[in-house]
Amino acid sequence: MLPYKSLIQVDRSARLSLHIQVCNSFISLITSGTLQPNDILPGSRVLAQLIGINRNTVKLAYDELISQGWAESIERKGIFVLSKLPLRSKTPVIPATANHAEAGTFDWNNNLGPILPNEQLQQVTLAIDDGFPDVRLAPVDVLMREYRSLSRKFYGKGFLKYSTAMGSEQLRLAIQRYLAHSRGLIVSPDQLMITKGSQMGIYLAARLLLNPGDGIAVGVCNYGSADDTFRNSGAKLLRISVDDQGMDIDELKKALQRQKIKAVYVIPHHHFPTTVTMSMERRLKLLNLAKEYRFAIIEDDYDFDFHYDNKPFLPLASIDHNHQVIYIGSISKTFAPALRIGFMSGPPAFVKAAASLRQLIDKQGDTLLEEALATLYNEGEMDRHFRRSLKIYRQRRNSFCEILKADFGDTIQFRVPEGGLGIWANFDPNIDLIKMSDEAARKGLYIGNGSYYQNENFSPNAQRIGFASLRENEMTEALSILKKVIYKL
Repeated sequence: MLPYKSLIQVDRSARLSLHIQVCNSFISLITSGTLQPNDILPGSRVLAQLIGINRNTVKLAYDELISQGWAESIERKGIFVLSKLPLRSKTPVIPATANHAEAGTFDWNNNLGPILPNEQLQQVTLAIDDGFPDVRLAPVDVLMREYRSLSRKFYGKGFLKYSTAMGSEQLRLAIQRYLAHSRGLIVSPDQLMITKGSQMGIYLAARLLLNPGDGIAVGVCNYGSADDTFRNSGAKLLRISVDDQGMDIDELKKALQRQKIKAVYVIPHHHFPTTVTMSMERRLKLLNLAKEYRFAIIEDDYDFDFHYDNKPFLPLASIDHNHQVIYIGSISKTFAPALRIGFMSGPPAFVKAAASLRQLIDKQGDTLLEEALATLYNEGEMDRHFRRSLKIYRQRRNSFCEILKADFGDTIQFRVPEGGLGIWANFDPNIDLIKMSDEAARKGLYIGNGSYYQNENFSPNAQRIGFASLRENEMTEALSILKKVIYKL
């Protein structure tokens, strides 16, 4: 007889009744091949004693097995596994492991490559991230108040039904007005769609623009998740140098004389990861090249709203008169990372196609949340949030840079960023960033190890270090730990 005492476990604290737990255990033994058709099951009295439950509970379990078609009762012989069931090859009764999962029993496409996971910061108490907003500053209470208010109104119930994949019309109108007065970008509602953050916009643009083998120009140093997205589309990355004026457009022009590309991906405002801003001369050159060589420009403008020392340059999309630019922005980067809302603009037909593609993986966004956010824009709450945050982040940037200069002058080289939420920090070559990250974690501080910013052409001993999410006391504590870790290495 099988070792039923160990094979059938019951949990008296579970919500599922005991006889159903026993029934399900037998089903598992049958489907795994441990029990085969015509195998006899132990008598109710014997099984009850083995697993420590009432005999009537076992009888109820057997009745359930019979009613579901897994077993049959043969008079004066007992309960048997149903003889009509197909034979099953026996599966070892061991827990699944990573190796078992990788072996698999069916073929599937895994062309994702070594994509790094997101930073896991929800359970971290002290972190130097790579430049995220301070979620404590976001007017979440106001947003939730509007969310609840809308959900209680009779017309708010309609927002719980299916809607367009373009996103909430009210939010598109609100963002349309915001883009016009904040960055001189004039678009119509049918040129805007709401996305779940800028990453969805990048993915949709890549899928529509790129076929396997197509070329796309990106920075030698670039946003890693964008690179991963383009590779996943089968595109070939053409690496172009980035200096203190942004992507080198003269180098791009020479490359275009040798090979054809379908698109250029740029972050002209606070380039990721280096934080540099593309000069206006290079912006105009890039637009001229796009017209001449008929390629699309994917402009990722993830944190336009945070610029400290002077007025930010207008986006490429604002001065594009030939409809070459697909403009992608994020509210997640300015409000809270987990609030997955961004936007994408471009030619109406392109945006419509992007909405159709989006429906294949995500029917629509959270319309009720989008409508609530539209109210915050329309009532000026988002403008007030940006002004408050800008003042606080400017002070935090200054304090952070002062500490870096005073305490890390011989180990970290950096330039004070004009905007954004992080600093591009070049560490002394003798500092092992992986060891630094591991040692900091043991002391209660999260900081990355620099691997996210490296690619086949770019491997600096550097990484972004964010200041915006740290209050003054947290900043002092975090950098104090980092200093002790670095000088101990």
